[in-house]
Amino acid sequence: MMKRLRVFGWPGLLIAAVCTVAARDQAPEHFEGEYGLWVESRKDSVVVHWLTESEMPGVASIASLDGRVRVLLETPPAIKHRVAIPRPRVPQLQLVYGSHAARTTTLVDLTPRPRRFAVTGVDSLYVLGDTHGEFNNVVAQLTRAGLIDQRLKWTGGKKHLVFDGDLMDRGPDVTRLLWFVYGLEREAAAAGGAVHVMLGNHEIMVLLSDLRYLHTREKQVAELHGVKYSKMYDIRESVLGQWLATKPAVARIDDVLFAHGGVSDRFLDFNLKAIDDTLSKYMGEELFYRWADSTAVIRMDSAAYARREQFFWDPTSAFWFRGYLQNPETGPMLTRVLEHFDAKVHVIGHTPQTEIHTRFGGKLIAAHPRHPGGELLLLVRGKDGYRTLKWNEAGELVPVPAR
Repeated sequence: MMKRLRVFGWPGLLIAAVCTVAARDQAPEHFEGEYGLWVESRKDSVVVHWLTESEMPGVASIASLDGRVRVLLETPPAIKHRVAIPRPRVPQLQLVYGSHAARTTTLVDLTPRPRRFAVTGVDSLYVLGDTHGEFNNVVAQLTRAGLIDQRLKWTGGKKHLVFDGDLMDRGPDVTRLLWFVYGLEREAAAAGGAVHVMLGNHEIMVLLSDLRYLHTREKQVAELHGVKYSKMYDIRESVLGQWLATKPAVARIDDVLFAHGGVSDRFLDFNLKAIDDTLSKYMGEELFYRWADSTAVIRMDSAAYARREQFFWDPTSAFWFRGYLQNPETGPMLTRVLEHFDAKVHVIGHTPQTEIHTRFGGKLIAAHPRHPGGELLLLVRGKDGYRTLKWNEAGELVPVPAR
């Protein structure tokens, strides 16, 4: 079904607003807005997909921030809605979408920011380990810490916040959480602060179409859109997929080294830039894009394939390593890794713990608490190193215990 509507910004251009009627069952609660938003940034077009609570007419406004591009579109009654416009030559677009009764505003970047893997000059460093789609937990912790207000807008000023991987899978609100972090990153940068996102093993799994840990609610988002879930995070066309593809596997902020699983001694022949260059190269290849496609024919020798498989899937990779928390004899390895990367503390997630705590005399911080998003780590830099605190599940700011 197609409907021609008013167009501002491209005179005489036909814009197609396409909407497909979904199944008879209504979309579940909270699938409207950013809970069910999927935006594609293609070479020739921008496509916006969203859901409404029930079968009702949709409405979308797509505009550039300078006002030169402004498109108003409507879609027929349905749960699933889709509109497409030719790709404009602007860096950002403001989307206002939903129904006549309720609309959501989301700002999207058509040119993703470059990856950052080395940052200096940070005094207050906040860290969330694995958050796994637990949007409400994340909001609660960031509100307690004064990093966001009641409107979920950044109020942290020049402070820095790190999501140490695994925002995806397991939990019910991954899509909403990712759009929230996506917007918060821009707001923090505008205030002189920063939001950093590390890639975890579950981001890699979803990007490579391994969906075994996908929550049923997230699965239904994709089903309502009529696509495989990984399509919503396609690194060549999805806005969120392109954004995730700019995130590092290993990063250092002043004296703190970050990786989701941990940096093992297999990386002692690399520096941070070499790790990042390898990640960028591998993610840009056809193999990465079609990893789960059994029909794909990729010309690559076995040794080259093995290097890529090891980088993304091996137990010693930065996404999967658990040695520091499972083997007490890895202290000397940790010391060598920290010296090699000119760091004093290594913060990791991945392996669930009863609470955030330190090990190896404070050289390692395990940041994945029992409940995803249930605790928030705070590192305060001083002349003699870092003071380590955390907001626990009771909302109290307490010292991080040692084990």
